[in-house]
Amino acid sequence: YKPYITIEKMAGETFEGEVVREIHLKIDTRYATILITPKPDEINDTNMPRNLHNAAELFLRAGLVENAQRVKETTDALFDIYANNPDGKTNVRIGNGCVCWSCGHCGLPKDSPNGEYTNSNVVADKKKSKVPGPCGQCGEVDQVNYLVVTRKDEFTKKGVTNLPWIETPPLSEEEKKKKKERIKALKIQLLPQWESNMV
Repeated sequence: YKPYITIEKMAGETFEGEVVREIHLKIDTRYATILITPKPDEINDTNMPRNLHNAAELFLRAGLVENAQRVKETTDALFDIYANNPDGKTNVRIGNGCVCWSCGHCGLPKDSPNGEYTNSNVVADKKKSKVPGPCGQCGEVDQVNYLVVTRKDEFTKKGVTNLPWIETPPLSEEEKKKKKERIKALKIQLLPQWESNMV
């Protein structure tokens, strides 16, 4: 049993002017526990990825390395938060996660506190239908699917428990400014020490 699977960009195909680089992404097998919910017209599509592990593989096979890296970054952040036993109230956003096929972002939809977005363009029986999106990264509304985070039920050791997507909220403009100032002050503070070590 290997806890990680290393996926590399498919080599051999190069195009004139293309910068070839070797890519190593460790895609944790836990990515397979985050299921992708197909839309009604995708249910019978055998090419539809069924989980985030499949999605990362698809992006790499298609040469969309940045998308695969974004899947990894956003999903690893989710696993890190769950590893710290979050209380669900302190500095987190919780809801229905989505995967974006345009940019690879996995997370809560943009401007949606609870992860649900009602698209007024999708009407079924004159009712608004809840559809995934828009993407929290690029704003894509059509090429997005819901995610279901699952884990084995630790109490009964049978079955699976569904968990919400959980993420750290983005910094406000004021918080970004304060962070930038702290980093700048730290650099100024450490610069003399660094320069004396170089002599």
